[in-house]
Amino acid sequence: MCIKFEGNVFKSGKYWPIEVPALYIFTQGKSRRDAYSMIKEAVEIRVNRPDFEVDVVPLPENKFILRAKRNEDDKYLVALLLKQQRAKYGLSTADVARRLGITKHAYAQYEQARSLPSLTKIEEFIYAMSNKAHFVINIFEEPKAA
Repeated sequence: MCIKFEGNVFKSGKYWPIEVPALYIFTQGKSRRDAYSMIKEAVEIRVNRPDFEVDVVPLPENKFILRAKRNEDDKYLVALLLKQQRAKYGLSTADVARRLGITKHAYAQYEQARSLPSLTKIEEFIYAMSNKAHFVINIFEEPKAA
């Protein structure tokens, strides 16, 4: 699997706010390049794993893609997604597990990146956190490396 998250960057006054909405991470930089560096650092700090790195790939129209440098590190991005979304809705791991009808330990395996859930499971987890939130798969053309 190769998990990629879409983000937004835009100029506001003299700063460049930048966000990855699905990961509920927001920061800013003094330039577009600085903003990309800041979001990269913010995600890597939150994942807090040795040797974990992300790439930020600019897209047209103030969009960008954030992905793990190594596909085997996707589980850390999915774990971050689950933790950040759970925190956004003010839920504990026990709350989410109860809504899913599974044990807290079973759910924690995903948030601890010990297991990589299927896309169907990710959708179930997000819906359990908020029945107004939806998991969307997007297909896009990524620029080729030069």
